[in-house]
Amino acid sequence: MAEGPANAMLHAARWYAELGYPVFPCKPGLKFPITEHGLLEATTDAEQITQWWTQHPCANIAIRTDGLIVIDVDGAENTWLADDPDKLGDLAVAPLSITARNGRQYFFRQPEGRDWRNTAGRIAPRVDTRGNGGYVLVAPSTFLARPYRWEVERELGVAPPRLPEPPGWLIEHLDALAIGNDVVAKGAPGNEIPEGQRNGTLARLAGTMRRVGMAHPEISAALQQVKADRCAPPLPLREVDQIAASVARYPPNEVSVALAENHWAQDRAPPGPPRPMPVRELMATHQTLRAPLIHGVLRRGETMNVIAPPKTGKSWLVLALAMAVATGRKWLDTFGTVAGNVLIIDNELHAETLAHRIPQVAECLRIGMNEIADTVCVQSLRGQLRDIFTLGQYFESIEPGHYALVVLDAFYRFMPRDMDENDNGTMANIYNHIDALADRLGCSFVLIHHATKGNQSGKAVTDVGAGAGSQSRAADAHVVLRPHEEPGAVVLEAAVRSWAPVEPMALRWLFPVWKAAPDLDPAALRSERPKRTKPSTEELAEPPAWTVERFVEVFLSDQPAAKAQIREAAKDEPGLSWRRVADLLDIAESQGLVHRWRVGKAHRALYATVPQSAEEACS
Repeated sequence: MAEGPANAMLHAARWYAELGYPVFPCKPGLKFPITEHGLLEATTDAEQITQWWTQHPCANIAIRTDGLIVIDVDGAENTWLADDPDKLGDLAVAPLSITARNGRQYFFRQPEGRDWRNTAGRIAPRVDTRGNGGYVLVAPSTFLARPYRWEVERELGVAPPRLPEPPGWLIEHLDALAIGNDVVAKGAPGNEIPEGQRNGTLARLAGTMRRVGMAHPEISAALQQVKADRCAPPLPLREVDQIAASVARYPPNEVSVALAENHWAQDRAPPGPPRPMPVRELMATHQTLRAPLIHGVLRRGETMNVIAPPKTGKSWLVLALAMAVATGRKWLDTFGTVAGNVLIIDNELHAETLAHRIPQVAECLRIGMNEIADTVCVQSLRGQLRDIFTLGQYFESIEPGHYALVVLDAFYRFMPRDMDENDNGTMANIYNHIDALADRLGCSFVLIHHATKGNQSGKAVTDVGAGAGSQSRAADAHVVLRPHEEPGAVVLEAAVRSWAPVEPMALRWLFPVWKAAPDLDPAALRSERPKRTKPSTEELAEPPAWTVERFVEVFLSDQPAAKAQIREAAKDEPGLSWRRVADLLDIAESQGLVHRWRVGKAHRALYATVPQSAEEACS
């Protein structure tokens, strides 16, 4: 068998089993059991252990704590017993595990006749116990990339019966907790679960635990405790485990998991208590900026948004960026890159589509496929409904420093379905999580995001992206594409945090890549509003004034017409209201330019440019 971390896990699991501690595997880097029944399957059988860790060579090691009592002090800054050195010294006889968060776990055996179980925060704040029905991770396991280890000369090296018992004061405390549990469980009015309601109540409790991410073994252990303490009469152990198994088939609510386990705070929390750093220390330890990845735009460990309207070609743009980084070429023939491996996680395109696109882009960029065959990796998640939080184990499996750049395409598909991209808190938490991943993996993240609807030409660079404003503030670099007034062209603009300002540049679409277009003016953004046509000289000229002479020339003749007829003819002419027509007729008549005719027995008035004859007046 090859030497290495996987072999170390197997050897360690066998070592604990040979000492007499039942073990079972948990997911690499996490506390969730791999086996279907979790701690119920814990064993000391060497053959079973070899099978588990051969199938899962990087699995964490968990010890079932039945018959033991492990005092779990969470966090290096925990002050429990700090003011009582004598009691603290009493714990020095026990094996001591330093946890992934620099907490402490003291291993004792339970005295004869005791049935101590798990507690949380009842000994003291952030001091828990793991006893019957519980389990703990042990070295060389890791949690969130941080290792468990045994304190020097305090390793677990004896069989369970040879472990020390807790000191007398701690036994009294644990006995009091056990009695208190019994009083609360069996003596408190209304707390007992009667026959006929046991299954339904346990199923509801299991549902609540599953929603916040608890696994089948954890749910089963909790229900076993409830069964023993509150069910009258208790249900069979196997029936309780079947309830846990049935509920565990449903997926947890990822938002509830993140909130319950405080993922974002975990991601960002330093291993020890926070403390302010004097400027002298800051300058001594952080004299240089992070290493560049895309010169002028992005550094290692930073996050960049690439934003454009739908169907603009942003995925093609970033695919060319990935190949530039993988080969150390310039991106867009403008931005120098530092060569490194690239991972593209695509939640939008099928693997077949990606396999079709990659050679097209490589050929156009004159990059040989052998140059990127091993430096660009692709993970298509189309149809798998994997969000950024459910990918936790996936990222845990990646060796830090292996990738220089990770691309998430498209970003909106990596958001849990219950999250709202317009909520600032939600978006800030997602970016905090990505920042933590970038720090752990030592790489940059590029997120392909969509633009807001409507006209983009008048917006600031950081306002183009859809969703809450925190998505623009959280990223270290913000690259947007906006339509140029020339069809098939865009303007690339950027807002960067750790570089000098980037000058806008025009790009032209030459399938399947964007190319720099220095002949185009980057200030000529296309406006979504229709342009107004320039009025003609005739339209700009003022219409001539309606003089009496012009009015008579246009609307009257030697053929008599009624005033109503003249008004109808003049209705569309600017400046000729009905009142103005009547006035002009009166003036024209007074000046002898028109003459009033009397027609018919009613002597209806008509107007003409010639006088009415005597014969016509008598007719």
